[in-house]
Amino acid sequence: MLYTIVLVLLVIVSICLVGIVLLQSGKGNNLTNAFEGEATFGNRSGDVLTKGTMVLAVSFIVLCLVATILYKHGNASIMQSSSSPARQSQENLRSMAQQEADEAAAKAAEAAQSAAESTGAAAAETVPAETSAESPTETETK
Repeated sequence: MLYTIVLVLLVIVSICLVGIVLLQSGKGNNLTNAFEGEATFGNRSGDVLTKGTMVLAVSFIVLCLVATILYKHGNASIMQSSSSPARQSQENLRSMAQQEADEAAAKAAEAAQSAAESTGAAAAETVPAETSAESPTETETK
């Protein structure tokens, strides 16, 4: 909730800052005057628009910092309420890959089990064949 309030204030301050900058008239201070030794903000007495610009610029920077801190601490209710399509597609790809891996593992387990069963059946079939030929008990009785 606090994050939403900060974002709304940030938008309002941004619009006001653009408006107040557009209202100011050019004072003839250009890049050439900045290198002639004049202080950019020091020589002017500063009218209401200049002071308003400074206040709005500082408040814009402070609100940006507060919004960043709130977002990093997880209070971003706007960002948490809606998930992006990219995030949804990544989650879908992960779940599909997991399902494919599970299916492949199940098929491998079935193949191993059937191979073990067929090997066990073949071994069971060969053992009686060997015992059907003269077994030691039969040779002793003859």
